[in-house]
Amino acid sequence: MHVGMRGAGRDPIRAARHQHDQSVFHRLLALHDDIQRDLEMLPDGIRSRTRSHNPEVVALLHDHVPAMKQRLHENFGLRFWDPAFAELFAQHDKVHMEVSLLPDGVMIEERSDDPNVVTLIQAHGQVINLFVAHGEKQAQQESPLPAEYLRVL
Repeated sequence: MHVGMRGAGRDPIRAARHQHDQSVFHRLLALHDDIQRDLEMLPDGIRSRTRSHNPEVVALLHDHVPAMKQRLHENFGLRFWDPAFAELFAQHDKVHMEVSLLPDGVMIEERSDDPNVVTLIQAHGQVINLFVAHGEKQAQQESPLPAEYLRVL
């Protein structure tokens, strides 16, 4: 069984998915000024609403968010150089994610029964807010892990 993206080079379908997902992500970063995002901290995770009045952005969100849910479910990782993303994929089996497509974007709930993973989910939500605020500039930086998070990698 493949772990993360490491096996994608031998699997042309996974490699094509990765290339598509990367293209969508970078387009969203380029259009970050057209995105509004609300993040609500929950006792067991987060609820976020990411919206836009730009139909292109809405279509990209409708592509990107379900694809990321599927990648998390499959442990088909990305951003291996980024500690927060590497940890999130390492803990994928403890993350429960629900995605609702909205006419102007998406609503996501990420939850966990593990308090350590809740800390990670909440940090990830804040990182996505930074991507929305700063676009590609932020995406080039590592995402910090909270001091209280106990690493598994």
